[in-house]
Amino acid sequence: MAISHELLRLAALDKWTLNFKDKRLETFYRQYALPNLRRQARVALLLGAILYGSYGFLDFLFVSPNSVVEVWYIRTMVLTVAFAVLALTYTKRFARYNQIFLALSGIAGGLGLLAKMFLLPNFVIAYLYTGLILITFWCHYLSGLRFINASIVGSIIFVIFNYLFFGERNLPRASIVIYDFFMIGANIIGGFASYIGEKQHRILFLREKELDKERRLQHERALHDRLTGLPNRELLHDRISQSINYSLRNDEVCAGLFLDLDKFKPINDIHGHAIGDLVLQEVARRLKYAMREADTISRLGGDEFFVLAKNIQSESAADKLAKKIKQQLDKPIRIPNGPLIDDLSVSIGICMFPYKEATAIDVVRRADHAMYEVKRASKAAKGEPVSRD
Repeated sequence: MAISHELLRLAALDKWTLNFKDKRLETFYRQYALPNLRRQARVALLLGAILYGSYGFLDFLFVSPNSVVEVWYIRTMVLTVAFAVLALTYTKRFARYNQIFLALSGIAGGLGLLAKMFLLPNFVIAYLYTGLILITFWCHYLSGLRFINASIVGSIIFVIFNYLFFGERNLPRASIVIYDFFMIGANIIGGFASYIGEKQHRILFLREKELDKERRLQHERALHDRLTGLPNRELLHDRISQSINYSLRNDEVCAGLFLDLDKFKPINDIHGHAIGDLVLQEVARRLKYAMREADTISRLGGDEFFVLAKNIQSESAADKLAKKIKQQLDKPIRIPNGPLIDDLSVSIGICMFPYKEATAIDVVRRADHAMYEVKRASKAAKGEPVSRD
């Protein structure tokens, strides 16, 4: 999942909801967190269902025989919701509605306990009330609910509890105050802890993506020439190897073109290396203009370049491409606020592949030899000594 440097640099969290203010970054984060959320939710739902079901072993302490059926009916309904949400974690819908599903499971657990508390005598409230505290902590710590949603679930349970037992059951005010104190305390502690935890997860996500971005940048720098931005020899060899394998499978022919700039050394000697660097950058730009996007242009070092042309099919097509490149590079180069370079030319050697036992190193070597033969023939025709400049 690639995230732009600018998006990371401007990342900011809403202090109340902890959403990233940039909606695109929020979407990236949710996609990033989804696999772990699925696993966490499954463990939480399974563990919660086991604990909730285990509550039945305490029924003999306070549930009369006349109420056993009703209590187990309520418990079964809650467990059904939990296992239904557990099943939903394996579906695509969970990616979009996970917070709703998990909130429903928390609310169902709380309502189930409240229903049993309301159904049974008042003395039972003290036994079951601790279950409400456990559900509160389950929502905040284990369920996978975001802090804001876990707080909403806790608030809903709190309001319904007070409606049932203060408004309908008329429990003593002192009892309600005590129960409310502990429920509010559980929500505050759970909310604070889940707020800090979620904030740290989101900050960790940003740091991880920044490190990924830096690693990719360093990797790109390691495989590209710093002056021209073109792939270097290592990356070129890798792409030639891929092209050899692909061509053998698909019965295609590729061409490797070794380019050596003629009369480049005098440019450095006369005008300086800064002008020479600008010339090399312009050569790289012209090569990009002349080649297809699927092809690879590489700087091997100094004034040597290499072009990998895929699916070229014939030597005549490769010769035509070499002439096109030569026409581009033979044009004068005007350096802004600098000299006009009008005597630069290029010698190009071609190696067609694949061939028997072809390798990336051998393709480059053969194209280099072919380039040298072109240079030698050209200079011999002009009566000049053959050398690599």
